[in-house]
Amino acid sequence: MENVSPTIIVGHYGSGKTEFTANYAVYLQKQGLEPLVADLDIVNPYFRIREQKNRLGSEGVRVVSSNYEEDYYLDTPALAASLRACFEPWEKAGLVDVGGDPAGAVVLAQYAGLLRNRPYNMWMVVNANRPQTARAENVLGYMDAIERAGRLKVTGLINNTHLLRDTAPEDILRGDVLVREVRDRTGLPVVCTMVEERLRPQTEGLELAGEPFYISLAMRPAWLDSTEGKEG
Repeated sequence: MENVSPTIIVGHYGSGKTEFTANYAVYLQKQGLEPLVADLDIVNPYFRIREQKNRLGSEGVRVVSSNYEEDYYLDTPALAASLRACFEPWEKAGLVDVGGDPAGAVVLAQYAGLLRNRPYNMWMVVNANRPQTARAENVLGYMDAIERAGRLKVTGLINNTHLLRDTAPEDILRGDVLVREVRDRTGLPVVCTMVEERLRPQTEGLELAGEPFYISLAMRPAWLDSTEGKEG
């Protein structure tokens, strides 16, 4: 994966954008960089990267969000001036975690002018197990809508086909077929395939589009899976 700052992460709601951002930030830190993560998610009140601010900070990753940075649960379109730093030329490892769907990408438009005539990454995370992005036509439709809302172009694809902790190698392969089709229809590269670390032994021999990127589930506590579906 080529580090270009900023690297903007977009995708459908529930695709795993924030999971990728958290893991990629730690990866960059281990490469000797000092990642700065801008939380631009003003759509989803759950599983936002700002909620991992303290943990990521302990690993050398700085997270910035709204003007009220200490109130992680405050939704506001009044975004902090410090967010702008992720888009500046001097920032070497700026990551931008964007809210899901075109509605979440709208906030990118105010920063689009900063990237005119400058390189940037905008990677779209794809989960083939989400009904709304299970077919190439759906992915292309979401991509177009996100690009129009944010006034920036997607530059790469990430396969993150999963069922949370029930993910199996077959899910990853299903997503591989999908992102290859989108790649062939758009010319966009497949940047990587996200694989939970526990699946490494079962997937190391697979021929996947893009390099495997092994992750830990940083954004979803195990207790939530154990209680899901037991209420009511």
